[in-house]
Amino acid sequence: MDIHIYSEIGKLQGVILHRPGCELERMVPGNIRDALYSDILSMEIARQDYAVFEGVLQKQTKVFYVRELLEQLLADAEARKQLTEKVCRIHQVDLQEKLDALTVKELAGVLIEGWEERDSIGRHYPIPPLYNLYFTRDASASLYDEVIINRMRHSVRNREALLMEEIFRRIFHAETFRPDSGHNIEGGDLLVAREDVLLIGQGDRTSRAAIEDLTRRYLSKNKRQHIVVQELPVHPESFIHLDMVFTFLDRDACACYLPLIAKESRYRTTVITIDGGQVSYREEPTLLQALKKLRFDLEPISCGAPDDEWNQQREQWHSGANFVALEPGKVIGYARNTRTIDQLNRHGFDVVPAADVASGKVTLDSHKRCVVTLRSDELPRGGGGGRCMTMPVNRENVIW
Repeated sequence: MDIHIYSEIGKLQGVILHRPGCELERMVPGNIRDALYSDILSMEIARQDYAVFEGVLQKQTKVFYVRELLEQLLADAEARKQLTEKVCRIHQVDLQEKLDALTVKELAGVLIEGWEERDSIGRHYPIPPLYNLYFTRDASASLYDEVIINRMRHSVRNREALLMEEIFRRIFHAETFRPDSGHNIEGGDLLVAREDVLLIGQGDRTSRAAIEDLTRRYLSKNKRQHIVVQELPVHPESFIHLDMVFTFLDRDACACYLPLIAKESRYRTTVITIDGGQVSYREEPTLLQALKKLRFDLEPISCGAPDDEWNQQREQWHSGANFVALEPGKVIGYARNTRTIDQLNRHGFDVVPAADVASGKVTLDSHKRCVVTLRSDELPRGGGGGRCMTMPVNRENVIW
């Protein structure tokens, strides 16, 4: 499947997922902060919730799984050798011979779940588990017809980027690139609005220097490009990425955390325009106003009750603004954010339970606009929503 992402809402043709596995059970109170979590998740409950989520996507699009793609890659002896050598270098371990002795399935498991060793002190992981891998959005990002391999803010996620790079290069035969320098950038901060408009969040996970790296890349392509940069708070941790406060729902609608996206604040919105070999910068009062000048007439649908800032904070904490579009006007998000779902319904989105879609009880064809609601207790506690858990590789073009 070719890489083709020219919007956030075009009909989804292909997506990469990862089912949460026993890597989650390798979190203990002593390492949850290092694993970038706020709490310990139940693997069994998380997998039950996730099965419904993936069931919806299987009904709507072609689904690829990281583990299966990795096994396909490791079946090639040369690719396997190069990948395991890189893994040993990243973690500074001498485990090459032991990795060489594993079957393809065993090795794929180790690369995701970690290499466990036990001694008199207890168990430890010279190759640590990839606790965050079910958030497939972050380690790479499909931008138009190529894939950026991101530089993760925290080293515990570095191997995710390595695995995604190898998968895209060797399985999808995609054109991949890394930022020119060692500056951090993550996929949750990258939103492809249109063929000429890219949104980027600047905060704890994505630096201004990385955005300048990307600006230079598009300058070298000699094409007209707008990059809208939204500065984000570093705290609380729920503001980790731009897609935690803003996502596209339709050609004329978006979900957003109003205090940051629709109201003026101390967090800057900057529009970088690349045209004719020149780069210009201008500031705008809000992200919505910046997008309006770029011909996006978006109705902002509030994350949480629009007249209750306390509720907005509560629902934003559990990914209330984080939706992924299956096609224009058809999105999936968490049912627990009841005020947000109510706001979508008031704006013409039918509310469809994810379990009914996954089971085949209902289809989305009869709905002009809808929000598929995923009942989940564990997945939101990991710190991400539907967009975070999906890595689209291909969408149909949108007629604006």
